[in-house]
Formats: sequence, structure tokens, C-alpha cells
Amino acid sequence: MSDLRICVRFAIIILDLPDKEEAVIEYIKRRGREIRESTFKTTKGRPGIIRLSKLSRLLSLWRLIMQLKNDHYTYRITWSAEDKEYVGLCAEFPSLSWLAKAPETALKGIRKVVAEVVEDMKKAGESIPEPIANRPYSGKFVVRVTPETHRLLAIQSAETGVSLNRLVSAKVSR
Repeated sequence: MSDLRICVRFAIIILDLPDKEEAVIEYIKRRGREIRESTFKTTKGRPGIIRLSKLSRLLSLWRLIMQLKNDHYTYRITWSAEDKEYVGLCAEFPSLSWLAKAPETALKGIRKVVAEVVEDMKKAGESIPEPIANRPYSGKFVVRVTPETHRLLAIQSAETGVSLNRLVSAKVSR
């Protein structure tokens, strides 16, 4: 059984508990001796022993999975001709990026970096940017244009028989 499957099994066991991380730690402490000595099937079918170091790696992996599960940030993967690699970017954290040969690796990399930065910000008591996807939008925003552009749009809306708002909305939507 892979580390990921064991980790997911832990997550499923404690999914309904309020403090998931503490529940995993308590579970490991409570069953530590049994777990250390128990055997399981490895991916090659041979029996193996779960060691404490493996359990701590599983716990770290579980934390990462839970962070990524709740990750609602906006990501973009683009090709960098200069670097000859894909670049992973996050709109809410414009100073962060991740370079990789494959787009999937770039996405995994930037998501991991963002999760680590969010964790560090939490520990430091800093405010964490709200994901764009979670922000409420009213459908209204103010755009400042020159008086000449305003006049031209007003004339165009009058000639077409639609409101200025509908004309600008149609132009922006294109």
C-alpha cells in the first residue's frame, strides 16, 4: 500500500472529527507501538514495517493533502520562452512562481509553495489573502473614462437604442 493510500485512509478515518490534525497525532500516539510493529503490503506485495519516520512523513503528506483540498486560489500555468519551462503562478500571491518542465509539475509546485507560504503566514499571525473565487461580487464596478469617450459612448447608445450600461457591458463581455 502506498504512503498516499495510508494517508488517505487516515484522513477518511478522522474526516468527521473537528480537529483533524490533532486526531491523527492522537491516533498515532495511541496506536504507536501497534502501528510500528504491524506489517502491511508494500506496493510490490512484500510485507513491510511502518516506522515512526514513515508515520511522520504520512502526517506531513496528510497535512498537505488537507491544505490542497481546501485550496481555492487562482492558478495559471504558462510557457516561459526565456526559461524554456512552464511557469506556475498564483494570482493572490503575485511574488510566487514555480518553474518546471511539464505543466502538471508546475501546477503541483506552485500549489505546494502557496500551501507552505499560507502555513508560514498563519504561524506568524499575518493576514492571509482571500481566494478570488471566494470573494463576493456585486456585478457593479466603476470605470473612469475621458469625457470624450463618455460622450462617444452616450451617442452610440442613443443611436442603437440601448442604455449606456448595456452598451458598455456588451463591449466588455466580448
